[in-house]
Amino acid sequence: MKKIPVIILSLILVIVVAGCGASNNLNVKLSTPKTFTPDKPYVMQIKIEDKKGHPVKGAKVSAHLNMKNMDHGTIPVTAEDIGEGKYIGTTDLPMNGDWVATIIVENDGEKYEEEKQFSVEVKTAENAHKVTKDVTLPDFNLIDENGNQVSKQDLLGKTVVMTFTYGNCIDPNACPILLGNFSNLQQDIKTKGGKSENLLLVSVSLDPENDTPEAMKAHAQKMNFDMSYLKMLTGDKSEIQILADTLGEHFEKTGTEVLHDNKTFIFNKDVKLTHEFMGSFIDRGELLHVLTGE
Repeated sequence: MKKIPVIILSLILVIVVAGCGASNNLNVKLSTPKTFTPDKPYVMQIKIEDKKGHPVKGAKVSAHLNMKNMDHGTIPVTAEDIGEGKYIGTTDLPMNGDWVATIIVENDGEKYEEEKQFSVEVKTAENAHKVTKDVTLPDFNLIDENGNQVSKQDLLGKTVVMTFTYGNCIDPNACPILLGNFSNLQQDIKTKGGKSENLLLVSVSLDPENDTPEAMKAHAQKMNFDMSYLKMLTGDKSEIQILADTLGEHFEKTGTEVLHDNKTFIFNKDVKLTHEFMGSFIDRGELLHVLTGE
């Protein structure tokens, strides 16, 4: 995967709030966190594609931010090209509320402007990472590290933490960190004497051709996981694709490398999505709080 600075990985990408809009010959998507912390950088991602869906690289991208229903002046944002048609901009937001971002793209001698709206709240323990979309885990049939069949029915009745990784990942800021979050969580639960009976951690392979049950088991042993409440799933790619598509987890195999989103999903006992952590790096205190309230 393309390497992105840690500060971007830790803050970036939480929800796509404006969808896809057309600016003449361009499609522009704005992704923003739903919460912000005062006096800390607020990270915005702008993704630009041409009409054929190809990423637009090397453009000059900026934005002007204004409150939707109040006049608090204009906040300028300059976005940095990080590759694959993605541009990152940071700013300090003065307050929560409804905002309008006027996105300006200069490319091939032409200038495009498009407005996107987003809403943001001050980050609290209660609203951080909560999702508002109605998503339920679909039916699926996969295999765990012991070769046992696992379906949606096996997850019912438990709080499920799910992420997507693969064994041959070469990006140290991707899969190793995502699985490291599981390791940290298990350590924190053990240290605090928390209960794990109704908790299940699940890692779904994005490279099932190479991630056999044996390979997954060896990888889990290497990570020194407590397997009493953790499963490493693999199986038919079409089954994995259904899961990924439902959750908005994009992945694409290029040679031996799999390009994918770094996300972690929390489901309640009815396997309905309740929280979504974006980026590899998760604050272990926040994850523990979401799951245990501590």
